[in-house]
Amino acid sequence: MESNSTQKEWPDRVGQVGRVRPVRISVSVLITLLASFVLGSCSSGEQAQEQAPQIEVQAVRVVRGSINHYIQATGRVDVLKKVEINAPVEGVVTQLLVNEGDFVRKGSVVAKLRPLEAEAAIRGSAELPPSMKRSFLRLGVLSLSSPFNGYVSRRYVSSNALVQANAPLVSVEDLSSTYLHVDLPSLYLEQVKIGDVVLIHFLSFPGEVFRGTLATINPTVSQETQSVALNVSFPNKAQDIKDGMFAVVDIVSSTHRNTLIVPKSSILFDPDTGREYVMAVGDDSIARDVTVRTGYEEDDRVEILQGLSQGQLVVTQGNYALAGGTRVKVVTGTTGNAGTEKD
Repeated sequence: MESNSTQKEWPDRVGQVGRVRPVRISVSVLITLLASFVLGSCSSGEQAQEQAPQIEVQAVRVVRGSINHYIQATGRVDVLKKVEINAPVEGVVTQLLVNEGDFVRKGSVVAKLRPLEAEAAIRGSAELPPSMKRSFLRLGVLSLSSPFNGYVSRRYVSSNALVQANAPLVSVEDLSSTYLHVDLPSLYLEQVKIGDVVLIHFLSFPGEVFRGTLATINPTVSQETQSVALNVSFPNKAQDIKDGMFAVVDIVSSTHRNTLIVPKSSILFDPDTGREYVMAVGDDSIARDVTVRTGYEEDDRVEILQGLSQGQLVVTQGNYALAGGTRVKVVTGTTGNAGTEKD
């Protein structure tokens, strides 16, 4: 009897030992755990971002201003008022009173010429005494004068020279009447008009810019060079600009006003796609790749037609190797602008 009792209890004990009670977790606990996990992940991500090293760059704000479109060409200085003072008859230059570079006033004598025929007739006369011959020779001398104020640009002869009729003696130029002769490729003819502003850069005056005006446009296109002759007027009050000087000119064909402008150094180019872009810095100090469309270029300034807005911060130094999404530290230029406006 005792052995049977023992056999009945064993299975019950086994069942008690092997039974697994299910664990019940409420929905509110799951939400709490999930929220803690998400917040912990975000916090660690933000902390990692804040701890990421910052790259120092220079940047400026996008500004509004005026920018010009130029057509570039070359030119040569010419003088409107210049004259060669010639010998009216064959004769002997008794006096040459000027040197090259001398300033002469209108009516001042530059040379004296004794006509050869008069001299031969007087000297060959047997009736005139020697003293009278000398008087007639003095009276027979022609005085040649300058027709306007100017500078002697060339002296062709010297005193006591025998010259033929119409031979040049000296050249005089009025440097206040200088203008610039420009040969413009006919390709650009439709882009220019009389009255356009012209910025002139003389090789003899590096760093200086002279302001002129497009005065005339020749109606004929050269068959040899396919160019059009332009005349540019400019002030030469100091008369420092000389005949024959070479110059490079920028013709201002149009101007865009109140347009967005950035420094040229901020523009990047992708040679694979032909895309132009900038690295713009947001309020979170993250640099982002922004595609732009550019317009006119003037010196180190570029017009932005699309992609940016006024006041945005664009990187000007340190942008070539900068990847989008990088944290940056702007060390200079945040209060600067895209360049000096030129109206």
